[in-house]
Amino acid sequence: MTYTIVMQLIFSVIGLSVLGIYIGRKLDPEGDLATYLAALGLFLGVFVGFMTLLQFIKSEERYERRKRH
Repeated sequence: MTYTIVMQLIFSVIGLSVLGIYIGRKLDPEGDLATYLAALGLFLGVFVGFMTLLQFIKSEERYERRKRH
């Protein structure tokens, strides 16, 4: 399960960065918008990935507490 969460983190970071580059090049082919949107996608991907990882850890803790009782 952890492998799946880590792979989702990696692919969401890559996917959002590539999406940022694509949108930036479509909107402003000559400017730096693609770089800024790629960086934004990178940070959003990391943020969403870590939030997913934290939710996974919390659910595992709840499962362990229920298992003990």
